[in-house]
Amino acid sequence: MNDHKTLYHFNNAKILVKKSLKMKRILASLFVCLALFGCKEKKENHLTIATSADYPPLEFFKDGEIVGMEIDLIRAIAKELNYSTTIKDMSFDSIIGALQTERVDLAISGISATSERKEKVDFAIPHHKTLSVMLVASSSSIEKASDLTGKNVGAQMGSTYEKMIKDEWQPTILNLTLRSLSKIPDLIQDFKSGRLDALVLGIAEAENIVKNHNDFKLISLPQTEAVYAIALPKNSPLTEKINAVIKKFEADGTLKKIQDKWTEKGQ
Repeated sequence: MNDHKTLYHFNNAKILVKKSLKMKRILASLFVCLALFGCKEKKENHLTIATSADYPPLEFFKDGEIVGMEIDLIRAIAKELNYSTTIKDMSFDSIIGALQTERVDLAISGISATSERKEKVDFAIPHHKTLSVMLVASSSSIEKASDLTGKNVGAQMGSTYEKMIKDEWQPTILNLTLRSLSKIPDLIQDFKSGRLDALVLGIAEAENIVKNHNDFKLISLPQTEAVYAIALPKNSPLTEKINAVIKKFEADGTLKKIQDKWTEKGQ
């Protein structure tokens, strides 16, 4: 009789050990997922969208809400595809990593589809073109890039403007110092306080700053056209769907209407 009880308890113990080990494996996998990737919760017909909401008129905070030209566009695209959306604000230089680990479904944030970025993520067809400019003080003698000898220049961290300064300007302009920060407002603050002699950014964003700060002026940079596109994880099934909607919006005037709205308002 004792043998039967012993066998019973032994079998129960084995079952409990197996269940315990299985639970530990599940918890371990969950912890790894959370630690490495943030484990974005998958919701049907829902898009988690990354942006750096510090770049008016493309994307910025107004009355506690993220708004802007590109925000209107991505919401219109999502509506066309019958998706709800969550807009997630993050630093610009962390967006590509968030796409690679699929913590977000896509990103729209004045992102240029460079060859370097295309190795890491996919891009939809372009939806906006812009020119690069320098922002300097109204009293500044700077008129072109070659006037930046011995000057301090700012650009957003991870942007194509930062790369241009590093790859093209610093090798040829003597004692040019680059200051890269994640957020445009921080760069503007450094600029206003005199720690920077110039900022390099897109013309629409720079024009918005000049409208709010009369003591700044723009310097055009020839042959520096930038093309913005929606970025997605590699092999995302959304890419072709988004391309089809952008083409439709180009043909029916929706895209131009969205762009004109923010240009005319000067947000």
